[in-house]
Amino acid sequence: MPSPQDSLFDPVQAPMPRHRLFFALVPSEAVRVRISDVAAALRTQRALTGRWVRPARYHLTLAFLGDHVSLGDTLLASARSAGEAAAARAAPFVWTADRVDSFRGRQPPCVLRGESDVRALAELWSDLRRELARRALDAHVDRSFVPHVTLAYAERALPAPVMLEGSVEWPVDALELLHGEAGHRDYRTLGHWRLGR
Repeated sequence: MPSPQDSLFDPVQAPMPRHRLFFALVPSEAVRVRISDVAAALRTQRALTGRWVRPARYHLTLAFLGDHVSLGDTLLASARSAGEAAAARAAPFVWTADRVDSFRGRQPPCVLRGESDVRALAELWSDLRRELARRALDAHVDRSFVPHVTLAYAERALPAPVMLEGSVEWPVDALELLHGEAGHRDYRTLGHWRLGR
């Protein structure tokens, strides 16, 4: 039987969370290329240095569901049910991004931003949040919403927003449940729902 001293010097460590789960909007290939061009222009102009997000990972987060040691069937079923319900009541819309800005942080995220008052986007976020709350899955969901796409984690924040010469027009017609796993480079889609269907 281990002594109390053994437990002090050889603690049993809990498993580390490996699975990140969140709802997001995912751009089409054409929109992904346009966003990638915006990021490439920033790099060329040396307006920003830091760790750049790969285009395959571009997304606009709507609701973060936390980091988990494992993904149980109950969690996934509840999340999928919430996503399906919110998407069914939503209508397709266009989100327009017209600037690059920085958020605060040790490695300030450099983000693509635009219209935050798109009614259909705000309603989708609000409805999804309600559906998650009904299923007790809203513990990590922010109480406010600033739509953005992260382009890089920078060495320093931009001194001021950079306005784009041409805006990014993003037609949105689907909601996705994404899964990120530690050690894997890409996100995996665990749910995909067309808006209004």
